[in-house]
Amino acid sequence: MTKRNNEDGLSTSIAIIGASYAGLTLANTLQQNSSSITFTIFDSKTLPFTYVAGGDAFNVPSYSSLATRLGLKTSQQANNGLTRKDVIESLIKRVTQHFIVGKRIEKIEERNNSFYLHTRQKLHSSDGASSAATASRNNNHKVYGPYQCVVGADGVRSKCRTSALNGTFLIGDARWVNDRWYDLGLRRIKRGADIAILDGLELGGLLLRAEETDNKDCHYSSQSFPLALRMKFCARQIQIARMTRILSTSIVFIAMVAIKNLSTLQSLLLSILDRKKIS
Repeated sequence: MTKRNNEDGLSTSIAIIGASYAGLTLANTLQQNSSSITFTIFDSKTLPFTYVAGGDAFNVPSYSSLATRLGLKTSQQANNGLTRKDVIESLIKRVTQHFIVGKRIEKIEERNNSFYLHTRQKLHSSDGASSAATASRNNNHKVYGPYQCVVGADGVRSKCRTSALNGTFLIGDARWVNDRWYDLGLRRIKRGADIAILDGLELGGLLLRAEETDNKDCHYSSQSFPLALRMKFCARQIQIARMTRILSTSIVFIAMVAIKNLSTLQSLLLSILDRKKIS
């Protein structure tokens, strides 16, 4: 893959949206295993930040394997003593120079076989309606790119998932939210961080292998992925599967209503015929 640079001199091969467990695991996997793949991590928060949602205690089996594989070091060497802050900071340490923070992704544009991220600076205003804040909001739009691949690790409200473009991928909550319908999200609640870390490792391996076979002049193709993994990570395939599920459920519901109404109509017709016979 040829390296590309934007006007700020930042390498723009892969854009990773979201800097929690999934996005940071992917970034560390690419950083450790490839000198030719470059990436940029976007997050709406600003450094330093720590994710502590769900409590401070951290007991995720996959992190031990990740730490060993990538040589990550934390203030606590044993998994039992780790906190979420320890884990996030260990993942951030090696990739800090790849961050663009305080930017909210507003749009993912596909143009000339490349991707461009339209961002806006996240503003914090006490009154929220001042003319100065409004003027600043109108002037802080910025486009980053071109990117050959975009990975959405941006949670349940993923912009990457709603765009569902070919060449974009989903990991962590951004992917898993599509499968919550059958267990009401219970598995994700119990194993959210574990799933996110495993997703980052798995997609990282796929992108490393795809680097050797994909056309270097266009965005990543998922055709080199096994079918099951295309269905698992590719945003377009996930969206198609979701729409198919919704359509199938709607057809079944309409059919059930139609059958019930047909039965009622038949009963009504039989009742009318019986009355005519009696009369």
